[in-house]
Order: sequence, then structure tokens, then C-alpha cells
Amino acid sequence: MANASRTAEKTTVAGAGALRPGEEAAAEVLAQLDYGEAPHIGLLGDTGTGKTTAMQRLIDLYLRKSTGSVFIVDDKELRARFAGEERESVKDLRNRPLVPLQPGELPPRVVVFRGNPGKGEMVDVESIAALAWARVARGRKTLLVLDELVAGREEVLCKNTQWRKGITHTPRVFTAGRVVGIGTLWGAQSPQDVPKDPFEQSSAILTFRLAGMGLDRLRERNYLNGGAGPAIEQLHGPPLPPAERGDFVQLRRGRPWNEKRYKFAA
Repeated sequence: MANASRTAEKTTVAGAGALRPGEEAAAEVLAQLDYGEAPHIGLLGDTGTGKTTAMQRLIDLYLRKSTGSVFIVDDKELRARFAGEERESVKDLRNRPLVPLQPGELPPRVVVFRGNPGKGEMVDVESIAALAWARVARGRKTLLVLDELVAGREEVLCKNTQWRKGITHTPRVFTAGRVVGIGTLWGAQSPQDVPKDPFEQSSAILTFRLAGMGLDRLRERNYLNGGAGPAIEQLHGPPLPPAERGDFVQLRRGRPWNEKRYKFAA
């Protein structure tokens, strides 16, 4: 069946013309905010291909379109890659609540949960999801940004495409968060390791250069209709200079690829 699916894909690479502005794709995938729904958006691709930059731009647009808060899990490197008020954990946030930076202002809306990268201590994603659900009862909306959903979390969150026993708040974000105002930006370098819920509930997946098993998983999840596979393999990444990377395609489950490539301006 896999071979038949590959044969059915276009053998020529469509969308090889001019790049579309990344902001155009961002507006499309965050359009749900205009009618009161929270989006779930995946960002897939090899390391160094531009996923973090795209997440930053999507966060900026979310903050302009929504009154919700943004909780970012950024625990992979010693230096934070996202801007916001840094806290180690939910407990740290409760001990040090956000306060206005200037008199008369509202408190900051972006929290970057860092864990303790220097000691190899990652953020407890499940506790962040639980906090988002607690905020629903107070009528507050939240965007969870999971820069890397699976890598490094195999022992605590999910493994072999399955949520770990006892993990309930995070899967529920994907299956029930849309209508109550909990959205996600989730990233992965290895789509083949991602549980099914993010794939099935995402309104769109922005895909950077990717090949092999990751591309096979997108095909299995019905995201490669219309010949997107060959185009994804020819997107740009290392060892090219950073300025030449960052192009991506927008995929929607069960729908033909729009044959467009996008890139955010530097």
C-alpha cells in the first residue's frame, strides 16, 4: 500500500515558483481565532530548518488576535529561544506570579517555562496542560507552545506514539481544547514518534524539510494529498546557510496541498 501511495503522488515538484510570505500562512492557520476557536498547529521538520522562527511569528500574531496567555515550554538549550517571563515550573510561577511591568499595565501574557537545562531537568508538560485547564474555569484562554513534543520526553510524556500512563491533561488539550480556548503550537523533528491526537486534531501542519520515516508518517496520517511529498524533500536546511533555510509548506489533513511554499522574512 505504501508503494502504491508513493506512485500516486506527483513525480514533479509543484509550487517551485516564488515563495509566498510566511505571514500569509500564519493568517490562514490562525483564522479560527476570529470565530472564537483555539487552533492546533503542528510544525514538523529536521533540526535547523526554521521551525522555531515560525513559532515565534505565530506567537506574535496570536497575541495580536487574542487576549489569551501564551505558555511556552523551552527547555532544550541553556539559553531561552523565546521571549517572555521565565519561570522554572508551574510551582515557580505560583511562587512568583506575574505582575505588571509598569503601573497601570496588565501583567505580561507570555511565560517561558525553562525547567533547569543546566541540570538536564525538563519541564513537566503535563503540569502546564493542567494549569491551562484550570484557567478554563476562570474564562481564560491559553496557547501552549511545545517546541519539541516528543524528543527527550519519552520517559514521562509519550513513547512509541502512545501517551504514558497517567498522562491525561495533555491529550485532552488536543481532543477538547479547541472549543474552550486552549490551543497549541507543537513541534517535532520525528513525526513518526508523535501520538495520533495531535495529527488528528490539528487544523494545519507547517512542514519544513523532512524525509524518510517522518514523511511516511505524514502520508499515513493523510496529509500528503496532492503531491506535497516531493516538494517537502526539496525544501532547504543544513548545510545551507541559515538565510537560505526556512521555507515550508502548509498541509491540511485529507485535503490537497495548495502547491504553495512560504517563508518568513528575516
